Order: sequence, then C-alpha cells, then structure tokens
Amino acid sequence: MPVTQPELELERELEPQRDVAPTLSDSSDSSDLSPTRISAGARSRAATRARLLESGRKLFGERGLRKVTTHDIARDAGVAAGTFYLHFGDKTELFRELALEAVAALRGRLESAFRGGTDAASAVRAHSEALIDFAADHRELVRILFSHERDAAAVETDVLDMLASSIADNRRQRRAEGTLAQELDPAVLSQAIVGMLARVVAWWVEDPSRASRESVIKTLTRIQLSGTDPRF
Repeated sequence: MPVTQPELELERELEPQRDVAPTLSDSSDSSDLSPTRISAGARSRAATRARLLESGRKLFGERGLRKVTTHDIARDAGVAAGTFYLHFGDKTELFRELALEAVAALRGRLESAFRGGTDAASAVRAHSEALIDFAADHRELVRILFSHERDAAAVETDVLDMLASSIADNRRQRRAEGTLAQELDPAVLSQAIVGMLARVVAWWVEDPSRASRESVIKTLTRIQLSGTDPRF
C-alpha cells in the first residue's frame, strides 16, 4: 500500500527524535548523532512549528477560534494531522502561544513608551498610543481574545495578568519617584486600569468608526492622569 504525503511528513517529524535516542546496538557508531544531523532535525521541527503557528494565525483571523479545528490548521500548514500534536496539545495551546507572543511584544512597546516620556503626562499619552496602535495592528487577535468564547477565556486571563503586571511595575516606579499619590496601591490601580483598557479596546476594535483614534487616546490619557474632573 503506497505511503501518503501526510504520513511521510509525520515520519520526517518523528525521525529526528529517533536520531537522538540510540539503542545500545547503535553505540558503536556515533555518526548518526553528529551535531549537523541533530541540528537539521531541530531546524525541521522549528520550521514545522512556525508553519503551524502561521496557519493558526491566519485561520483564527478568518473564522474565529471556535470554528477552526486542529485538522484545519495541519492541512493549511501542509502537514499530517498527527504532526500537530507533536507541537501543541490542542488549538487553544497554539492560540495561547500566539496571544502571549503578541502581548510580549506589546509589553515591550508599553515599557518603551513609559521610558520615553519626559513627564507623567507624556508617558501616559505614549502608553495609550502604543496600546491603541497595537490593537489596530492585531485587530482579529484582539477580537478573538475578548470574544467571550470558552476556549479563549483562559488565554484572556493570562494576557490581562501580564498587562496588569507591567502597569503595576510602572506605577510602583512612579510612586517611588513621587509622581503618583502614595495612598494609591499599584496592584489595585493596575487592575482597575487594565479593566478599563480591555473594555475600551474590545469595544473600539469591534467597530473603529465608533470613535476616532485620537479621541480614544485622549480620553484614556485624561482619565488616567486626572479622572473626569473638568478643573484639571
């Protein structure tokens, strides 16, 4: 019976693992364990994982998380269905990696925005700009993340915790520098800010015509700096 292409793909995925786990009968010949061969196997697995991630990113953006299966992702990536499970336990694990990778990049943007500000007002403004621009650049990912789909719920929690941690670190620094009221608890404040930001971002990316980019940024900045008191 002829071997199918997906079966060959799965065989290639499994082969490097056999290469690095020789039996006793193989010990007399170490040529199979050369760095070049092991490195080639690692590169092959990395390339397959990257294709799966890219296919997941594309399909989730087109259909949402719920309507995509692991078989859909494997097929789009050009690998056997079983190959998917050599890299990810399920589609939610793949989505979590995509989301946390994106949020790690966002955290870098936000921290750079805070550092680049010449004062508290410019830093908070730069932070709001970075957040809104990230949401615009990753609109489909953000929509899935805050879609209330069951599979996305756990990932949403991880993402919000990461953002809250970043904001809390910044607020602790500001309090130490005397630019934040001492009576404000950075941990509590960060949770309040993240809740506000998450809701605004989820609302805005669903339909950006609801408010201009500048209006969203200005409002978020003003609330964080002085609340809604018209005297400030």
